[in-house]
Amino acid sequence: MNTEKTALEMIAGAARCPEYSPVMISALMKKLDMNEKGFALLMNVTPSTVRLWTSGAVQPSGTAKRLMQIYETGPEIVSKIAGEYYPADRRDS
Repeated sequence: MNTEKTALEMIAGAARCPEYSPVMISALMKKLDMNEKGFALLMNVTPSTVRLWTSGAVQPSGTAKRLMQIYETGPEIVSKIAGEYYPADRRDS
């Protein structure tokens, strides 16, 4: 019998995503040291969408909330994502 959990089993057992309030979104942006534009790039949305989230006019989708949960619990993943596009050894002239 395989006692290791599959990724699907782990996700299914994971806590539900928090309802990210404007305050929580702003705190996450601060934790990640990002402004609206940077956070929008990370979340693959427009800066105006981030403004709607942080003003409380619109709630993030379920997928956006899951991404925020991932970035909040493992902020180091942001560096890994950025590294795919901007290798640390790349030098700009």
